[in-house]
Amino acid sequence: MNCIKKVFIMFNRNKSTLGIMDDLQIAIHSYDGCSKGCSGCLVDTHFKNERFKPILTSDQMQHIHMRVLEYYEWCKTNLNMKSDGYFGKNGFKINHFSYTFRFGNHSELSLEQLQEISSIMAAPYQVFSTAPTEEIEKFHQLSLNNINTSYFLEIIYDPIHDSAYLIRDMILKMRNFNILGYPEILITQRLLNEFPDPNVFVEKCLMPFGDIETQVQFGRYTPSKTRNFNKKQMVMVDDEVTWLAGVAQSILKHKLKIHPIPIAEYAVTLLDEYEEKNHLSDIIENKNLDHLQYKETDFPIKEVMSKTKDIFLSSLYIDHHLDLYIWSESMGQHVLDHNFGFEKLGNILLFSISEIISNKNNILDKMLKQNIQQLIKNPKCSGCSYKSFCSSHAIGFFRKFQEDDGKYCYGYLPVIREFQKDPEFLQMMIDGFKQLKF
Repeated sequence: MNCIKKVFIMFNRNKSTLGIMDDLQIAIHSYDGCSKGCSGCLVDTHFKNERFKPILTSDQMQHIHMRVLEYYEWCKTNLNMKSDGYFGKNGFKINHFSYTFRFGNHSELSLEQLQEISSIMAAPYQVFSTAPTEEIEKFHQLSLNNINTSYFLEIIYDPIHDSAYLIRDMILKMRNFNILGYPEILITQRLLNEFPDPNVFVEKCLMPFGDIETQVQFGRYTPSKTRNFNKKQMVMVDDEVTWLAGVAQSILKHKLKIHPIPIAEYAVTLLDEYEEKNHLSDIIENKNLDHLQYKETDFPIKEVMSKTKDIFLSSLYIDHHLDLYIWSESMGQHVLDHNFGFEKLGNILLFSISEIISNKNNILDKMLKQNIQQLIKNPKCSGCSYKSFCSSHAIGFFRKFQEDDGKYCYGYLPVIREFQKDPEFLQMMIDGFKQLKF
């Protein structure tokens, strides 16, 4: 995802979805039950203890699906036909839609319950969050029951308690059933306390599945209402960036066949769309690159807002009250909901999604302005040439709970630079995205 013009690209990205939005992504608050106690857990305490029962009723799911189908048609008619923006006649197009069912361990649900969710909310692509589990057969049966749907599993992986070998076995078993998926790791203070040495973390927690070519998502911990906005597990930005840079170095040193998302995706975007391929030798030699970050560039606010709005409009979250929120494509793909202290865009029980986002003085436009103002006024961002990129990833909202007022910022540039040093590794990751198809 980017907010600047297309240019000649360095990598072979033909048929790869890396860095491209062509999917209307709808996250759904469907199940929170889980027996685990991971640091930084997002699930609602009440629903976490309501085990083995979906949160949404069949009537609620039917209503959500009706609204999403309406909105999907609206996107194809309106977003895909605009003359400017990220989507449009001259840009990318929304070609399909998907549901991501969150936040608990959906493998606890019975096949019948999963079938009800999957059939009522039928979509070409469905993603279920789950804990590490050996119960893959029920998802296999689900795929056999619904041959027009491709299934994916987001595996919530806590390296402190979960076995990396179980993750490996789970992913390989999933592939035998034509189900794709990957582990997600939340970066908490507890994780860094347990693995202060990034190389030890990589060797113990990533290397056991480092030969099977799987994505691994790294997400930033953010305080939430469900945990009384407790900041105990929050990692200082400088510490997080330094640790992740060490992780990147170790991944490359060991030549692991994993795809670190989203951070390594950003490395591709900056090399291609920001033409940093022209400075690859300087990057590899660790030369000072301030001239790239602070070079004179235009920041066309209207154009940036238009493209950022398109990206926001294609990533939405619907909670159990049927309230509508933005689902941010940032480190960890945070849903910007009341749990993180954000306003709802509206309620889809009362209005269609297109009405909510098109109303005069709507919350979405208010959030867009706040996001842009952060990038213009913050001293970390005002002179930076990557503002357009950070706008599309809602970086301004990260500062709600912690300022990045140390040496580094939420752009994670030192981490990106490490991955940029190995174009062959990045091409492997790009090729891996071709299997996802969305």
